[in-house]
Amino acid sequence: MASALACPPRWSTRPARSARRNIFPGWAGLTPTHELGARLGVPVCVENDANLGALSESLWGAGRGHQAVVYVKLGTGIGAGIVFDGQLFRGVTGTAGEIGHLSLDTNGDICRCGNRGCLELVASGAALVTALHPTRPDVTDLTDLVRLAIDDDAACRRLLADAGGHVGVALGGIVNLINPDRVLIGGELGRAGALLLDPLTASLQRSAVPAAVAALSVGPGILGERAEVLGALALVLREPERLVSPETPDIQAAG
Repeated sequence: MASALACPPRWSTRPARSARRNIFPGWAGLTPTHELGARLGVPVCVENDANLGALSESLWGAGRGHQAVVYVKLGTGIGAGIVFDGQLFRGVTGTAGEIGHLSLDTNGDICRCGNRGCLELVASGAALVTALHPTRPDVTDLTDLVRLAIDDDAACRRLLADAGGHVGVALGGIVNLINPDRVLIGGELGRAGALLLDPLTASLQRSAVPAAVAALSVGPGILGERAEVLGALALVLREPERLVSPETPDIQAAG
């Protein structure tokens, strides 16, 4: 079995750590880099999807030319990637950008992460579809929800506006903390355009300090479904050392 792949010395990603049971129960006890590397017979890098979206958008997309970019992927769950001067910031254990698990209500419902009142509970795609179920049980996925909102369905539009407001509050805290010059919204909910972005931006502007807001622009990602794939390509091009480790035994002998 292959050992953990080398990581860039700038930030520690801990890519070889086992998955947490409460977040990825199907991967509990497994180390993705080891497991996939052994099965495929090639060196493997594992990276957070929001990080990949952030990297591609900052290099080739709507974040190009900006110094500090926060990319928020709004899909079934919520995650963010942070890029400073073209380099991903992952934090000490690789969990930087877990905006979906910022608590908005310390007395709120219990989240799967164990915290209370997390952003994911009120603004993730899964939460929105669940909230819509009593009145629109026919809506079973985000594609339908966004389509109906664009077609002027009042309930779907309200859900997106509320979700945008919640995300904006969380982003206000991020903006106050790291002072980025660009915030980008991607993922399936990002396809809703102004229906989501307008209330999100208004909420962010109310939540962040004026000086930080004045230096910030908010907009949609432009790479769409290609963002994460292009991010994976960018990762290999910019961090090739992750595919080579002097401590890694011959991968061909791993079987």
